[in-house]
Amino acid sequence: MGTNSKTAHTSYSITPSNPSTEPAPLDEEIALDVQTPSKPDSSPEPGAQPLTPLPETPDVGKPFGEPILVGGTDLHASSATLVSYASAEGPRTVLHARVSEEAEEKLLDAINVSKETAPIQVEQIVHGRLPVDEQHELAEKIIAAAKSVNHHLKEGDLSVGELPSTTEQKIVDAKKAAEAAAMDIGDSPGPADSAMLAHYAAKLADVESAAAAAKAVGHVNPYLHEGVATVTVTMPVLTSETGDHRVAGLLRDATRIRPTLDTETGQASWNGVARWEKVAGKEYVINLGDGFQAVYRPYGINSPMTAEFSLRGRLEIIAPAGEGHGPDVVKRLGQLNLANRPMTQAEGEYGYLAANVKAQNLGDKDEVQAAIATGDQLEEMMRQELFHERAHLAVGLNDAQLARFAKDIQLDAHTQALPTKVKVLREAVAKVTGQHDGGALSATAGYDPAPRPSGGWLTWNRFDVGNSMTMLTAAFKGKALVHATSASGLKAMLANGVLASTERRTLMGVSRGVGMSEDQDKLTGGASSVFLRVLGKPSSHSGPKLVWDQPERLMHRADYYGANADTYGAVNPSKTGKYASSTRDPFKIAHFTNPSNEVMFGDGIDLLGAEGPSRILCESKAQREEIQAMFTAKGITHIAGKPIDDVLKV
Repeated sequence: MGTNSKTAHTSYSITPSNPSTEPAPLDEEIALDVQTPSKPDSSPEPGAQPLTPLPETPDVGKPFGEPILVGGTDLHASSATLVSYASAEGPRTVLHARVSEEAEEKLLDAINVSKETAPIQVEQIVHGRLPVDEQHELAEKIIAAAKSVNHHLKEGDLSVGELPSTTEQKIVDAKKAAEAAAMDIGDSPGPADSAMLAHYAAKLADVESAAAAAKAVGHVNPYLHEGVATVTVTMPVLTSETGDHRVAGLLRDATRIRPTLDTETGQASWNGVARWEKVAGKEYVINLGDGFQAVYRPYGINSPMTAEFSLRGRLEIIAPAGEGHGPDVVKRLGQLNLANRPMTQAEGEYGYLAANVKAQNLGDKDEVQAAIATGDQLEEMMRQELFHERAHLAVGLNDAQLARFAKDIQLDAHTQALPTKVKVLREAVAKVTGQHDGGALSATAGYDPAPRPSGGWLTWNRFDVGNSMTMLTAAFKGKALVHATSASGLKAMLANGVLASTERRTLMGVSRGVGMSEDQDKLTGGASSVFLRVLGKPSSHSGPKLVWDQPERLMHRADYYGANADTYGAVNPSKTGKYASSTRDPFKIAHFTNPSNEVMFGDGIDLLGAEGPSRILCESKAQREEIQAMFTAKGITHIAGKPIDDVLKV
């Protein structure tokens, strides 16, 4: 959690850069077996297989989505979540991720910040109102004018030649909206836009005629379209003199996506337009072309002093409505100079080691810093090798093609240098954790470089915890990890199957106000995590709670931190001085005694899988029966290996 230190990004120039400063040597020499690049084999090596599947269309309406790992380290924990929201126009696939602070500079290099916007015509599946209609609220404003006419007729203060000012203003507002929509659509509207404008022009004329004649207005219905249509949306655009290798971005006040969650069916929906406003911060809306767009909240201009800290670095890649866009939204990361392919199995171990370096506070160790610097140098050497091998292919390319050429070299250099980078880092981590070498470390029982799905996100394990589980179990003797909630909160969490952070709940469409201190947590950064407490094992009849009687089942994760006080999960450096210090040491957490202590887990916890609670304490016998019936209907018989009857308690 928290910010990462700022470092210079690797240049995307296609000319070889000067060799970087020689890193400090490791105590023991490691054979650096970087291979000379050769023509790739058409069949992928086992280590080149994707570590997580990339669905064409994630399960539509699944609120917490499908987690994936993306190659490289441009994204926080190399992870993203694909959500396909249900909508009348078809599934709307959105990639949600957090960009690492180190990758921001190259992302911003990809954006040409523009003040220019223009209507863009795109082809998409539409089952309902057109985007330009919803944007300008044509139906709403004409309907409001019609209702005003009918209302004042009934009140008796509308007659021929006497139009109430409120009615007159509503008619003016409707006419302005119609004119603005027509201007956005332009002189060459598609058939759907033309039909929509004609529909509303006729309805508006009816309203004006009725008002002038002091007669009632008939029913005004929105224009609805079914099927594929060329529709108009407003997006930032590049000026004509700008090269086409960058994408157009517009800086605006920050927003959050605003889906809705059906509490009966559990389905998440989004119309492609609705967003929460009045969010503290700024964001770029970015036109990626072909109906795709991105929204990014940068670190640099969102000060920790004033902006919502948990929003910084968050990115959305939004596809047009329709199926099959899962791979597309990942590929579109490349337009932002970010790695844009699924993580391979070989890369997974590097991600695992990096997560353990952070979790175990090893980043300041000289050996680890030297290993990371060596890995960066190896990748730079490979980049130069590939450039010299492929330089002849760059002849005659335009700016956009050169940019893609450079990105391909960067990505291939990363991939080919990776096996040695893993070896170098593993050796360093082994040394600072008391192992003889990397081979000895990887042979320990706790070393498991495989990501584990938990709801719509992925977690890595801590090998230090795995290798000291007996001692950690003893440290937590007589204690439990507990999340207290309300009766309605308990039902909602179990219906969705996850205990989700404030930021994750927003993406799922959960209503605001469910959490205890949502607004404060957004400022401290705690909104990116869920909160548990180390307490004596609670008994039944103590109110709705989720209880983990074996805390070590969660403490193996690499993404938690804790404080022996209530700190709102503070990781914002401008706020942390106001609160007690935090720790990632599981043995220190086991000895928390303050009843307001808190332990934060990133994103959330899968309540129905292997991380599920030992006990679910219900408010009453009636609620226990209600939840049991819900589980039975869903075919859920066990949680974390225990029968439901043994988990549900009153």
